[in-house]
Amino acid sequence: MKSACLIVIATGLAAAATPVLAGGPVVPVPEPVVAAPVMAPPAPSFAGAYIGGGIGYAFGGDDDVGILTNDASNGLGNRRAGTLELGGPIGNVHGGYRWQQPGSRMVYGVEGMATLGGVDADEESRGYKSSSVVKWTASIKGSVGFTVRPDTLVYGFAGYSVGQSEYDITGAGGTVNETRNLDGYVVGLGVEKMLNERWSVRGEYQYSNYGRDRMDAENDAYHTYDTPEFNALRVGVNYRF
Repeated sequence: MKSACLIVIATGLAAAATPVLAGGPVVPVPEPVVAAPVMAPPAPSFAGAYIGGGIGYAFGGDDDVGILTNDASNGLGNRRAGTLELGGPIGNVHGGYRWQQPGSRMVYGVEGMATLGGVDADEESRGYKSSSVVKWTASIKGSVGFTVRPDTLVYGFAGYSVGQSEYDITGAGGTVNETRNLDGYVVGLGVEKMLNERWSVRGEYQYSNYGRDRMDAENDAYHTYDTPEFNALRVGVNYRF
C-alpha cells in the first residue's frame, strides 16, 4: 500500500515538471495589432455656388472719331477728329455656379457680372471736342477650366454683354450728344487659387467689344460711329457656399 502511494505521487510530480523539462513555462502569444487604414483627405473642389467682387483697370480702347458729312454741298467734308482711347478704373460684383466631377480636373461654370467705373476718354482735334464714357456693363459668361494643381484653376470664358455709354462731339459742324445702349461680347482668361475651403482669389484679363453704332449731329449736318472696345485687367475674391 505504501509503495502504491509513492508511485502515484511520483507520477504527478513528473507530469508537473514536463513543461519545464521541455523548455520552460509556456508564455501566451498576444494577438497581432492591425492598424486602422489612414484615409486621405478628399481633394479640394471648385464646384458649387459662389459670389465675389473685384477691382481693375480698363485700357487700350480705340475709337476713331470720324466727321462724315451728310450733304456734300454743305462744305463740311469728311475728316478724322482724333481717337478716343477708352480706359480707367473699374469695380465689379459677380456670382455664379461651377461643376466638377469627383476626381476630374475639368471645371465648367456660368457667371453673371455687373461692372461700374470710369471707362472714358476725351479728345480735341481739328476744331472738334469729343468724349465717350461707358457708364456700366453687365454680362453673362460661360467658362471652361482645368486644375493645374488641386487648389489652382486656369480657365477661359466668353459671353454676352450689355451696357450704356454717353457720346459727345462739339464743333463747327454741329453737336452730337447721345446715350447709347450697348450690346456686344466679352472673352478672356483667368486663374484662381483657393485660400481655404470657402475663400479664393483670382485674376482675369478680359476683352470687351460693343460693335458699331451710327450717331447723327443734332442739325443733321454730319454723322459719326461709336465703336467702344477695350481691354481690362482685374483681381478679385470669391466666397463659395
